[in-house]
Amino acid sequence: MLAAVLLFLAATAAVPSPVNREAHADPLHARLQALRRASADVRRGTPEARAVAAELGQIGRGYLEKGDSGRAVELLEEAYGWDDENGLVLALLTLSYVRRGDFPFARFYLDLAEQRAPRAPPQAYEILGEVYYSLNRLEDAIVAWEHFQRLGGQTPATLRRLSKVRQELALASGQRHLETEKFSFFWDPSIPARFVEEIAERIGAAYGQQSEFFGTDLPEAQIIVLYGGRSYFSLVSVPDWVSGLFDGKIRMSVDPDGGATPELSAVLAHELAHAFIRHASADRAPGWLHEGVAQWWEGKRIARYEIRNDFRGRSPYTLSEMEGNLAGHSDRTAARTNYVEALSLVEYLTERHGSGAVACLIRGLGAGRTFAESLRAETGLTPDELFRKWKEWARL
Repeated sequence: MLAAVLLFLAATAAVPSPVNREAHADPLHARLQALRRASADVRRGTPEARAVAAELGQIGRGYLEKGDSGRAVELLEEAYGWDDENGLVLALLTLSYVRRGDFPFARFYLDLAEQRAPRAPPQAYEILGEVYYSLNRLEDAIVAWEHFQRLGGQTPATLRRLSKVRQELALASGQRHLETEKFSFFWDPSIPARFVEEIAERIGAAYGQQSEFFGTDLPEAQIIVLYGGRSYFSLVSVPDWVSGLFDGKIRMSVDPDGGATPELSAVLAHELAHAFIRHASADRAPGWLHEGVAQWWEGKRIARYEIRNDFRGRSPYTLSEMEGNLAGHSDRTAARTNYVEALSLVEYLTERHGSGAVACLIRGLGAGRTFAESLRAETGLTPDELFRKWKEWARL
């Protein structure tokens, strides 16, 4: 998500001046030295000062892209000193402090933007709101999106999300928080801390297994939100037979008195698998593969006679039909049919080509291959051939 912000901010920047790369090992440093010389006699409050601020902002952005958030903060604060109404500089400063985990200072500059930055591309604050939301910092996300709206941003989906997050914030009142190496837990006060610790232990074990399978770690601590009831699930219209979902965060509706049951552990493993699949595939895995592999990691298996029973009297969905079904809202019976087919496709791939081929198929998507290319590389099949051979295997 942070990378997406930087890509957008780079696109909004002026094209940098050519730099003699042989003159200095660090072209950003060379740009900075040239700017220092050119701005020696510039007076603050002038158009020239605003130009200096813009250039300093882009140099700071360059250091942020390189991962040097300390140097980025130093230069961006200097840019703010030259032009305290530059909203793009304030967005970059906010992002720099978020990257450092210094949320009070990030909020300070976000509030400054709200108060005195009439000039900024609205999308900078739209995406900054996404960063905050991905970190479960709901209040900060709301402030960023409200500034996006004030700057003239009109993206309907973002404005709808702003409204929904305001409601979500009301539900999150009083939530507890726990940071571990791999996870960031938020939970309702009705859920005992010992219950959360047990969940942390269970999902930590699942993390190790899935990390080995997918050949990667998640890039950031995975956020897990535990609700003592279904208020949030009702807010986002999740069917009452669903107890977990993954929308970038793992969200679980739990019984505060129920403890970490095997069923709960299975759902946690399912949602964690979605996080790994999204990361390993660069968010390019088709929905049926997502759901099939997540069920497989949940521990579900299906016998071939069960597949035949489920499809008795009708034809199975094609891969593209299943994709559309999973993307829409379906009742429990229709959803089960799609999930059965998705799981059985993964079981077929695992039985005939090995679980490693499934993992490599997903990683191939992350490397930039199309699904057809990655499937061919790992199994020798086209998508149509996969569907046909799966039906033969299932005797449909």
